[in-house]
Amino acid sequence: MLSKVGYGSWAIALHIYFCSISAGVHADGLRVGFAEAPITPEVVDEWVDVNDDAQFDPEKDTWSDGNGNGRFDPVWIAGFQKKRAAQGVKDDLMAVSVVIDDGNTRIGIVAVDTIGLMRKFVLDVRRSLPAEWGIDYLLVHATHNHEGPDTQGLWGPGLFSSGVNADYMMKLKLSILEVIESAVKNLESAKLSVARISTDPRTPIKDKRKPIVIDEDMRALMFRRQDNSVIGTLVNFGIHVELAWDKNLFLTSDIAGYLRRGISEGIYYDDELRMPGIGGVTMWLTGNIGGLMTSGPTDPVYDVFLQQNINAAGHQKARAFGHSLARSLISAANQGNFKPSPAPSLKVKTSEIELGIDNFMLSLATLVGIVDSDPRLHFIPPFVRYSSEVAYIKLGNATITAIPGELYPEIAVGGIENPSGADFETAPQEVPNLRSQLPGEVNLMVNLANDAIGYIIPRSEWDDATPWIYGEEEETYGEIVSLGPDTGPDIHRAVLDLVKSAPQK
Repeated sequence: MLSKVGYGSWAIALHIYFCSISAGVHADGLRVGFAEAPITPEVVDEWVDVNDDAQFDPEKDTWSDGNGNGRFDPVWIAGFQKKRAAQGVKDDLMAVSVVIDDGNTRIGIVAVDTIGLMRKFVLDVRRSLPAEWGIDYLLVHATHNHEGPDTQGLWGPGLFSSGVNADYMMKLKLSILEVIESAVKNLESAKLSVARISTDPRTPIKDKRKPIVIDEDMRALMFRRQDNSVIGTLVNFGIHVELAWDKNLFLTSDIAGYLRRGISEGIYYDDELRMPGIGGVTMWLTGNIGGLMTSGPTDPVYDVFLQQNINAAGHQKARAFGHSLARSLISAANQGNFKPSPAPSLKVKTSEIELGIDNFMLSLATLVGIVDSDPRLHFIPPFVRYSSEVAYIKLGNATITAIPGELYPEIAVGGIENPSGADFETAPQEVPNLRSQLPGEVNLMVNLANDAIGYIIPRSEWDDATPWIYGEEEETYGEIVSLGPDTGPDIHRAVLDLVKSAPQK
């Protein structure tokens, strides 16, 4: 049942409801099914970046007409500058799905190697789920891959030109449905174990905006058969999937792909196995990455297998970081560091939340259709408003919190400040920190879940006008791709309301 429970700033309409349960599709005990499939778009036309600026310019660059249709057919790569057309494919982009059924409730999670998926697309996927699959709730997650196709519209050939290919989006939707169907067919009895895993300090996350707050560690859920063989693993970690960086022109799943393949298949260098994997299917779920959580183009990353620092941005750095994370998880599994979750039951709650878009350029891009969403116009500020959602899943002694954008880690773990130069003189609004309110042994926080609303910034750190915070000489990155200063408090409030109202047993 859908019921209104109150209003916050920007007239938040918060609706909390339990997912309905389909009759006749569940069996006793925990069951899980995993599946994966490639979603790599075809790169039809090749081109040469004559001036080495990683931007296709038909007046300067040369290209070949692969399909003979007389026009350039690009795959626009998302995440950095516009006009970054793919030259080829390094490794496949993937859709990975898991279906979890505790005997009463069945949920699906699908993670895809794209920059982000708007809620309009997610709702379309949900409406297309056949009833006989028995899915009570579906979480759709984009890994925020900066080395895959534009699926939001912001990285096309010009300021007011979308980079989205409609045919690819239709194929992507069908691929997501197919991989969910495969996961349903693969359902089998399972037991759950959970772990919080420290990572190698030689492959550190960097916070590119003060205050320096990092939501560290990997959090993982592992599903095994009774013989202890691995069915699949969910891995949650907060770093931008972008280490190949902005000059890369080949489609790749970046660090997420290296981690997945390393955990499932083993870690290889030039066909030489350096560390056996644990088997099963591995799903990467991007954690809290606002701020900006990354490893920059000059930040050294230590390759623990080659025993050398990788300083330059590129595929080697992505491989080193992904393999380091995979090594940490494989070691934790081999050392028995995963804790069993006895008789795990599944609970799901979601909230629909109305957000205002104060960002003029995002409002314009939304209204003219560059960003494919469903905005609503109002006669009082903010004039453009938008519905999104948060979700909370409890499975045994683990939780999964679904965040529709890129959450600044200080909202999750604390450390919010009100520095000189901030646009608002106010105490931190997003308190208490979210992790302190989450029950269970291991708490996964998944960014870009069911939507892609941009950065979720603490209101007391909002800085869209001079003087700049912390004495910076220019505007810090974040506000440019955020809905507005009230998004942080609104999302924080919605998540806390969900957690407080959810049954804990």
